[in-house]
Amino acid sequence: MDASIIVVGAGPVGTCLAIDAAMRGADVIVLESRGADDPPDAKCNTIAARTMETFRRFGIANEVRAAGLPDDYPTDTVYATSLAGPLLTRIEMPSRNERDRPGFHDSNWPSPESMVRESQLWLEPILRAKLKSCPTVQFVPRTEFVGYSQDADGVTVHCRTLDDDRYFDLRAAYLAGCDGGSSRVRKAMGVGLVGDAEIARTRTTLVRSAAIKDLQEGRRPAWMTWVVNDRVRGNVVAIDGEELWLVHRALPDGETDFDALDFDQSLRDVLGVGSEFPFEVVRHEDWVGRRLVAERFRDGRVFIAGDAAHLWVPFAGYGMNAGIADAMNLSWLLCAVLGGWADASIINAYEAERLPITEQVSRFAMAKLEENVAAISGRSVPKILSAPTIVGRFLRKRLGRKLFDINLAQMSPEGLNFGYYYDRSPIIVGDGEPAPAYDMGMHVPSTVPGCRLPHFRVGKESILDLLGPEYTLIRFDGSTDVSAIVNSALPVRVVDAPSTTHPAIRHTLLMVRPDSHVVWRGNSLPEDLSGLVDRLRGMIAA
Repeated sequence: MDASIIVVGAGPVGTCLAIDAAMRGADVIVLESRGADDPPDAKCNTIAARTMETFRRFGIANEVRAAGLPDDYPTDTVYATSLAGPLLTRIEMPSRNERDRPGFHDSNWPSPESMVRESQLWLEPILRAKLKSCPTVQFVPRTEFVGYSQDADGVTVHCRTLDDDRYFDLRAAYLAGCDGGSSRVRKAMGVGLVGDAEIARTRTTLVRSAAIKDLQEGRRPAWMTWVVNDRVRGNVVAIDGEELWLVHRALPDGETDFDALDFDQSLRDVLGVGSEFPFEVVRHEDWVGRRLVAERFRDGRVFIAGDAAHLWVPFAGYGMNAGIADAMNLSWLLCAVLGGWADASIINAYEAERLPITEQVSRFAMAKLEENVAAISGRSVPKILSAPTIVGRFLRKRLGRKLFDINLAQMSPEGLNFGYYYDRSPIIVGDGEPAPAYDMGMHVPSTVPGCRLPHFRVGKESILDLLGPEYTLIRFDGSTDVSAIVNSALPVRVVDAPSTTHPAIRHTLLMVRPDSHVVWRGNSLPEDLSGLVDRLRGMIAA
């Protein structure tokens, strides 16, 4: 074998999978078609709190948190008639310097980490540096995945170097395709995508202009400004808070020709400026918004994750984050088998868990898009919306109230971060109590098996920092005998926690995975301990 795992794609999803697997002792080869020093994309601009928990475990959370926007730059979302025009509403969120100040919409989230508004432009180099620091990872740039063949013992991956057109093969136990929406790995698997093939078309431009910052002068700056006026709909994202900005412009309903949208004028209409306004185009992309999910995520020893497995409109900014959650799930399961303590059947949990969540999240995003469209559809946007008149102010206030109510959940998506649960998993032992419902903005903490462990502290430490690399048994009564499971074939770390008044914690023992999902709970070890151990090792089907 050339490696235990070959990962195709060195974007955030593939890189995180490789880092996690390497931290678990696996040797990994990462194939990337881009050059080692090619700049990353700027299109992903939100790092979810759950993703920051992963980066905390990687040891890079502080570095990620410190990158991107200046310390004093707010992460507000504004709705306006243009970047320079009158406001419709504001969803106020903290700058880095304000993070410890109470009163923001995400101030009381149940996590030691908060979400971070930061462009992939800054995130990817941090991840790449961490990847290169892993001694068991080989990073192979300018190399294209061509295809694969597999047998009972492993996968042969066919590759091509882009610089000298040389073909060669690599051998691994497993192959993970993290190679984006046009995934070659998914196509080689013969897997189709199902859903909505086209929802909207968007023109996106990364621009450099120090003058754009001045358009917000006299009011609190915004990280993102959504724009609606009689000429264009779009938004502006602050990339560095100084001179780099991402400007999106939506094609009108029913229009499919990108050239029908004037490139420069549509950009000026979003900004609310005239023809003399200075800006430099750094990069440009026309793209189609979709809601598509792969029919399956696996072909034997071959898997897909991230955009290779699911594509949806970027509402709530969860595409990259859902992909990283895929990667953490898959890495742990593959390494459990590679480590020798789990049966190969444990890997069945990957598709059983992640595919249903992907469908849920994509529908949340789609529903939020439809709500926004409904708020401003049915008629053309009147020019008077931008006017400094009584009627203009009335219309802006009325529309602003609608947009605030619709979008607070996607700008502060607590439920999307902490509410999802696994109820179809072969390695989670349910006890008959259903998991509480959640939506994009709300969740109810629960220890129902399959749910995320409610956050609490043990002394000054977050319980998340005390979880082991495999299973962790949290014991709230130190007199409860757990020696039998500690001495079993299941790798378990025992963490003693003080008794708690947390309303969701009603049992003496909680068994938790490294991704913080509860897999079993009880007040003592079960009589059929071997059955529980075998189930958690993937040896017994649910």
